[in-house]
Amino acid sequence: VAEYGKKRGDPWGNSSFSVKPTYSAHGDNIDNPSVEDLQWSPTEATVLASAECGGYVRIYDVRCPGKAMISNKVHASGADVNVISWNRLVGNLLASGGDDGSFSVWDLRNFQTPGPSVAPKPLARFQSHRTPITSLEWHPTDESMIAVSDDHGTYIYDLSIEEDDPDRAGKSDEEAAGAVEGEIPPQLLFVHSGSEMTKEVHWHPQIPSCVATTSLSGFSVFIPSNL
Repeated sequence: VAEYGKKRGDPWGNSSFSVKPTYSAHGDNIDNPSVEDLQWSPTEATVLASAECGGYVRIYDVRCPGKAMISNKVHASGADVNVISWNRLVGNLLASGGDDGSFSVWDLRNFQTPGPSVAPKPLARFQSHRTPITSLEWHPTDESMIAVSDDHGTYIYDLSIEEDDPDRAGKSDEEAAGAVEGEIPPQLLFVHSGSEMTKEVHWHPQIPSCVATTSLSGFSVFIPSNL
């Protein structure tokens, strides 16, 4: 993130403005400071979130340059956070997708932890994907629906559907997360396959439930049959 200052006097420079870096790498990923995705807050004009290598999600306020307001390592394994999506209807919900194939939903009201060694607790975490999450986006009019893509396809989830397995009742978060790994979660409504190396998924802003995707093999536009 950079701040643009006054115009330079040098007409032969690459930019007509002086650029001053506002934020720099910090923490245990300082040797590989890759920022994978950025999202502005839908409710706060000066707040943005970043998805970073090493498993980090950070929240910044441009009124406080030089440091993150909240910084958490959301993947204990250190897997990169590839993408994030801020819910436009419920401003405290942020979704993240990782290089390890998992994606999570976070309540930012409870995202701050007592210390860097304490990981935040997600509202939901899905570990049924076998390849990295490449894109995710909340539905523009349905606060509980989200589209997710990985290398193999595009998936529509409805997070308002609750777990209906009595065998999982009372289990800890770690046990529940392990139980759904590799299984089809009940929140998964629709799968679009046939594309090679899907990279982007987006909802149409005016046509309800219309989805567009881009991939190595081309692009697709479709409406899931069960929505």
